[in-house]
Amino acid sequence: MSGAGRKDEHLFFSLSRPPRRADFNDISFVHNCLPDIDLADVSIETSMLGRTFRSPLFFNALTGGTRQSKKINANLAAAARKMNLPMAVGSQMTALHNRGREESFRIVRCINPCGFVMANIGSYADPQMAARAVKMIRADALQIHLNTPQELAMAEGDRQFRGTMERIKQIVSVSSKPVIVKEVGFGIAREEAEMLIQSGVRAIDVGGRGGTNFLAIESMRAGKHLSAGIAGWGINTAISIVETNATSRKGIDIMATGGLHNALDIAKAISLGASAIGIAAYPLHLLLKKGFNTLINWIADVEKELRIVMLMTGASSLDDLRTVPLVITGKTAEWMQRRDIDPDLFARRQKCR
Repeated sequence: MSGAGRKDEHLFFSLSRPPRRADFNDISFVHNCLPDIDLADVSIETSMLGRTFRSPLFFNALTGGTRQSKKINANLAAAARKMNLPMAVGSQMTALHNRGREESFRIVRCINPCGFVMANIGSYADPQMAARAVKMIRADALQIHLNTPQELAMAEGDRQFRGTMERIKQIVSVSSKPVIVKEVGFGIAREEAEMLIQSGVRAIDVGGRGGTNFLAIESMRAGKHLSAGIAGWGINTAISIVETNATSRKGIDIMATGGLHNALDIAKAISLGASAIGIAAYPLHLLLKKGFNTLINWIADVEKELRIVMLMTGASSLDDLRTVPLVITGKTAEWMQRRDIDPDLFARRQKCR
């Protein structure tokens, strides 16, 4: 099957399943009954890749390469422009192999000429392909996506992964734009985060388990049934943030993606260490099933509720939110302890109280 046909099948199967929600139930804020701030004082402004953005939300990579995806990308670009949010396009690999598919990606820059746009390539791309992807959409940054489990689940997928880290290093060394490495739903552990940071990437998008499940989608495409154990493979979003934030090398931007649909979970992800929150499958459902205005209203509601959550913790900024107490229990706390990350350090934070 062509890459374009696969893209449309991914959309079909993604929309046939209700969006999943990340599991942040083990993580709780400590209510601050005496917040010495007004709601008007609360700012959701964030810094990422050396830039300042009015909101931590961004549209993460979804699709491209087909007629259907061109319409979707046009609408998402219009929403990004209206709400002043960054946006990443879907994998451009299909357009790098077939120039006739470039327009489904170029439309994003046509609709949103002044917005912050991220290009997207696979981990088997070389520096020349990376440069072409950036040029195609005049991108401000470059995503390199990691999707080993998905490739293994695809009959036509890759089976050779040797040299991935070296290719990333080569791209980082010559890229004119900051490089982001992202997972697509299986999470990132501390050891690999350390390697990526050492390579010079500017940001890591943890892409944790809890959002779009590409193992399940690929099994449906193939008409096969995956065992429950394999279908649930990966590190969940919350733990992926903690793992990446626990690296010894600081100064990296953490982008959190994977089933983040509501303001409370988004606030928890930021408090754990994220600088930006990627939204993808849920906005796509809203856009295609309820329309553009519903998507815009949902974004506005999430941002409003995020400010409310912040005030209830006593945080007037996202930096403050990363210092308020968090109580981490259950399997998340157990994982952290086994991985030599102390959950009690989060519970004892006191700066905003």
